[in-house]
Amino acid sequence: METLSYTENECVVLLCLSPSPSNKRVIQAASRMAEGKAKSAIAIYVGSSKKEVSEQPALQENIALAKEKGFEIYVFESNDILLTIAEYARLIHATDLFLGYSITSAFFPVRKPAAVQLSEYLPNVDIHSIPDTRASEFPALRIQEHSFIWKIRDIILVIVIMTIATLLSAWFDQSQFSNANIITIYIFAVLVASLVTSHRIYGIIAAVLYILLFNYLFIDPRFTLLVYNADYMMTYFVTVLAAILTGSITIRMKGIARQSAENAYQAKVLLDTSNQLEQANNRKDIIRITCMQLVELLNRNILFYETGSFKNPKIYSLNNDTVDRPAYEKEIDAVEWSAENRHHSGAFTSHFPNYQCRYYSIGSETDPFGVIGIDMRHERFTEFENSILISILSEFTMALENEQITTRRKMAEIEAENERLRAGLLRSISHDLRTPLTSIYGNALNLEQNEKQLSEEDRKKIYHDMMEDSMWLNAQMNNILYMTKLENNGCLDITTENVYDVIAESIRHIMPHPDHTIMIRNVSEDLFAEMDSNLITQVLINLLNNAVKYTPPGSLVTIDAEREGDTVTVSVSDNGDGIPDEDKQHIFELFYTGKKGVSDSSRRLGVGLNLCDLILKAHGGKIYAVDNDPHGAVFRFTLKAKDVFPV
Repeated sequence: METLSYTENECVVLLCLSPSPSNKRVIQAASRMAEGKAKSAIAIYVGSSKKEVSEQPALQENIALAKEKGFEIYVFESNDILLTIAEYARLIHATDLFLGYSITSAFFPVRKPAAVQLSEYLPNVDIHSIPDTRASEFPALRIQEHSFIWKIRDIILVIVIMTIATLLSAWFDQSQFSNANIITIYIFAVLVASLVTSHRIYGIIAAVLYILLFNYLFIDPRFTLLVYNADYMMTYFVTVLAAILTGSITIRMKGIARQSAENAYQAKVLLDTSNQLEQANNRKDIIRITCMQLVELLNRNILFYETGSFKNPKIYSLNNDTVDRPAYEKEIDAVEWSAENRHHSGAFTSHFPNYQCRYYSIGSETDPFGVIGIDMRHERFTEFENSILISILSEFTMALENEQITTRRKMAEIEAENERLRAGLLRSISHDLRTPLTSIYGNALNLEQNEKQLSEEDRKKIYHDMMEDSMWLNAQMNNILYMTKLENNGCLDITTENVYDVIAESIRHIMPHPDHTIMIRNVSEDLFAEMDSNLITQVLINLLNNAVKYTPPGSLVTIDAEREGDTVTVSVSDNGDGIPDEDKQHIFELFYTGKKGVSDSSRRLGVGLNLCDLILKAHGGKIYAVDNDPHGAVFRFTLKAKDVFPV
């Protein structure tokens, strides 16, 4: 199995924006923290309405500054500012939270500053409170947690609140105020308990305590639970109903804030995933990006099984977690079941429910891509995790389908291009080979019918023309055969060869050149290179034939070879008219013959230089053309040098 590790060693900075002019100090501080070491930097503004952004120029300036510093900007609409900030910070796994310092309200002097409350809500997050004398005040709210109803903190809060209400009521009882004021104090205490605790049950408990304490301490006969006045029963009922209603409304508002934060985070994750998948270059990148996103989101090990290789999955883990490979290997039947039935299986499902991982089939009915496994760690997904997981898997499947469609389209285009090239090659061969064949046939017929009438000089010219046409045909057939060999299998017979010997052999095989001088210059007999000698000989033959045919009579063609480090560079130079600049970048293309007749064959077949390019690429080298000084052209190609030591 292949194990890929992912380590979170960078911070996640969350910045709270406000319309305060001094909020710029907060932005600057957060920017300094995020610069260079933050994995992500996010800035949020939470207001009662998104219209506030367009209505507050100061806020727009702060948002623009945050964007300039590289922060991602998100705007949320919520009446529960603190709750939304805390929920969003938890969902993005923020490590550092920056906000302005909030002055305690004169109407609620006992309320804790927002930074203090957020530090209670987010104990694992570093809260950076920057002095901000004009920052907006946050309402003192508590974050609702659904994991467990009974919490020591909430129980203590109820006891403290009801104790304070009782002491205050005892003071009222000793004064000249009526019992109605005591009832008001207790009702207010019940409402406060409903607001600051995490479940409606605590408001009901506070209401029951109110009934018992008020009846026991302040209603005659005192220190008993007897009730003689029926009006109090209605008061008790209304108080309990108010506690239940207040708790329900509070939970509903907290749920709305949590859902808003979760929706925003889900949208951000999906957007990030979609953007990353758009930048993926291939199927492997798509799989890696998706699995790493799931690792970061779920904090669980992720496995991906390619179709047809279920016994060798890729494993992605967070923080170098220990990978239980033997356990995964034992669950191969669940993987195969999911792949076959196109349905999830494994932990907490009806198929293989006792397994450690849950498996999801990826792909369509006709095109299966594989199976993704998630190590559940004996914990079920939350509703939010399950929702965002399904969304990411849908994005994953769509990305793989698009990649497959793109690959098939490219293959179809390549096949169509190859077919076009084959058709063009056949047309070129049928057209360009007809001329030398016709010439050979005509000359042979002429010799047969008129041999005695022809002079010795005419016969020699006919013989020379037939030989030249035959050699040209042979050269082109060799080019086509070698090209077919390279395209079909690309297998090379690489050996260590003496460069001088290969050059000399190529000169012996080129067409007659009585009007040209070919010279081997500056080639050491101790120079060796790794090559397929037959193919490199064909490269030199093509280059020499071109040099002879496209230079005027009396021209000089030279061959040089020198070693530069681990590379041998071979040059074929001529002093002809050279190659036009507009042709240099195209001369190695198949069938390209040049605008001015510059090509690699006298009949303009246009395959020789393309074959040279293919051969050199197969050798790991390159070929190119440059201008000769003072005029002419130089073709250079490179090979891998080889040291040969005498025994």
